[in-house]
Amino acid sequence: MDHFLPVRSRSVVDSVLHQIVDGIHSGQLREGDALPSERALAEQMEVSRPTVRQALDRLSEAGVLRTGTGRGGQARVVSIWIPDNLFSSVADAPDADEVFRLLEARRTLEPRVAQLAALRATAKHFADMQHSIDLLRTHRNDLIKASQAESRFHRAMWSAADNPYLERTLVGLMRRLEAVHDMMLRTPDDYAVGVDLHEETLAALKRGEPDQIENIMLRHLGHFETIIEDVYGRRTVRQTPDFLIRSTERKE
Repeated sequence: MDHFLPVRSRSVVDSVLHQIVDGIHSGQLREGDALPSERALAEQMEVSRPTVRQALDRLSEAGVLRTGTGRGGQARVVSIWIPDNLFSSVADAPDADEVFRLLEARRTLEPRVAQLAALRATAKHFADMQHSIDLLRTHRNDLIKASQAESRFHRAMWSAADNPYLERTLVGLMRRLEAVHDMMLRTPDDYAVGVDLHEETLAALKRGEPDQIENIMLRHLGHFETIIEDVYGRRTVRQTPDFLIRSTERKE
């Protein structure tokens, strides 16, 4: 596995943690999978081996990894569930204006990424999406696990689009929204609705009709935007990307 990238952050250990956790959230790393060796991870991320070891130790203490059990002594994934307190530094929560701009960016990008996913998804991608729905249904009364299961669906869909630039953009958007994610899905009932929306989204992706995919994605995103609107007492921009394009053309 050589999906890890050079670290360019001041919080080096947290950045290593983020990349490993992201591999778990995206489904690239599953329970039972062995990570690359410490040396390989250090070379791929361009960090020191003690930094990698510190990150692996924290994941081991959190019950996510078991160290020294893979071939050649690599750490092995033993749980896909990530505790809330794993990271030493917590990003400042975005203010209301940033939250609504992030939601606007997601609404503009994700329906298009979903359409690409419908064109390029393999049977494995669809199986990964179904598995995330099953996890969400099973754990909807555990808000931490339900949140991670919900995110896994989107990560599987972004991966299916097979465009790493778009995927990294959406990962960045969602990471910035993590600080307010508990506002987006606050109760088991919210997640119960989420199960239905994810199932409808998966069915639309399998049918592969672009208009249907866009409609369900806008409804899917709109459900969570409505919760945010309720929290902040203001409305998001609900125009579709096509409307925004036509508006730009008129201004020109």
